Amino acid sequence: MAKYLRLRSGVAPLILFVTLALSFPGSAQTTYLNDRNSFDIAWTTLTDEIGDSDLLWLRVEPDSFSVIAATGRDGEEFNLWSVRRNSRDPGSVDKLHGPMHIADGPKFVVSPERFSQAELQISKLWTILRAAPDNLPTKKPGAVTAAAASLGPVLGQSHWGVKWNISVRSDREHGQVYALADGRFDGADISHTERGRTMNLRTQSDWPFDAAEQRFAEVIGTGEHVFEINVLTHGVEIDAVSPSDPASVQDYRWNGGSFRRGIGGKPVSMYTLTGRSQPFSITKSGLARLPQILDAARAEAPAGWSHIDGVEATRPPPAGKESGVLWEIRFQDASGGREKVVVRVRPDASIYSVALPESLRAFDSYLSIKGMSDAFVQFQGTLGTDVKFFEMTFREDRASIVLPDPEATGNVVEYTLGNSGVSRGFSRPRIMENDADLITFTQAAGFHPQLVTDVPAMLIKAFKVENAEVFMIKLWNGAPFYKDPNGALFLQMRVGVPPQHNNSGHAVFRYDGEYVDGGR
Repeated sequence: MAKYLRLRSGVAPLILFVTLALSFPGSAQTTYLNDRNSFDIAWTTLTDEIGDSDLLWLRVEPDSFSVIAATGRDGEEFNLWSVRRNSRDPGSVDKLHGPMHIADGPKFVVSPERFSQAELQISKLWTILRAAPDNLPTKKPGAVTAAAASLGPVLGQSHWGVKWNISVRSDREHGQVYALADGRFDGADISHTERGRTMNLRTQSDWPFDAAEQRFAEVIGTGEHVFEINVLTHGVEIDAVSPSDPASVQDYRWNGGSFRRGIGGKPVSMYTLTGRSQPFSITKSGLARLPQILDAARAEAPAGWSHIDGVEATRPPPAGKESGVLWEIRFQDASGGREKVVVRVRPDASIYSVALPESLRAFDSYLSIKGMSDAFVQFQGTLGTDVKFFEMTFREDRASIVLPDPEATGNVVEYTLGNSGVSRGFSRPRIMENDADLITFTQAAGFHPQLVTDVPAMLIKAFKVENAEVFMIKLWNGAPFYKDPNGALFLQMRVGVPPQHNNSGHAVFRYDGEYVDGGR
């Protein structure tokens, strides 16, 4: 076996930490990647020269086996060694090249850290190489074309470990498979496979969502750390409390093959101050049952509204008896317009609510009897039939309800019903709301129907304001201005000229239809 002296600077080809995969030789020729004996000979040849030195990097290709090893008295200098064979000559023998000082050798995008040969666990590489193609979803079985090892971050661990980047190719499909030194596979880059190119996690049910949920649990834990899950066509993104900083939210992503952590964090206050979502456990999110959740949502979407425009899971502040995670699936019609059908589904795939856009509603306005009746149904479904509230307000495009905040004693909170269903607003301290003023849905439903069907037109005529309209109706117990000795409730109508509804006036009626007060 010939031994070559140190190569001159510039003779060796540029070696990158991540390189393009080479064509895999025919099966008739033995290589370092398809023959265990050739593999062992090359590694023994290298270790005879480097001893037990620490390494920066190792790379195996069909016809070359290279390492960067520590050298010098203090071990802070590094040399490149490689064993090569002539791929054009099947009878060629292994040749040792080196040492070449690191300053003259490979160039790295990010300078690697050193690791011991014990950490490398080289004896397990052959097993990793044999199993790697099975971890890349190609139509035909692939073959390993290269393998590189270096020290890198391990998702879910505070310390770095040795990781293998295994290049696999099958015809026009190729990608990288990632493995830890102990033989555990840690995902793959499938973007250049047919499976990855046609990926749509919102419509395809044959992705391992259960395995993804389990891996996320390993990374962020099973406690209530998650604030939001967003399902994209080519990935699942999760916002969760950072394990190293409880005041920060870290984003994680699964792209169907591998798991990654985002570059930067966001303050937890983005969620805690807005009240948009409370933290929840990934194991209680329902991610593993996402296909069933999406199927349940599709069954509720009207005909022609099949395109999914968004899928996300949050844990809204408790509304009545509902306090868990809800998946919100938004549908568009074929025209791709701005209107959406919003279906909210529980993690067990049961339907929580369905919100239709204005064009699909059975009523023209929340100021109509049908609109007000629908608001009653929606609020009771969200908050519970036995909840008590202070007032309910109706406008053309929305309805709202104010009630004691179950999350903050002494506060009130407003829920609004619109095109996207029922949403929670900000909590605020009580101003003039007293428990004695609380009313029930049963009481609220008892107003005289003619107040809504006949009176608005009479009011507009009475105010004698051109182009006026009733733009708001409020029902409440009259506090603090009106009080009925028999406990009757009151209904107020406000009249004005659109769009600002200026020159407005108001009229107050008792529930039995008797006029109480009004003016401009």
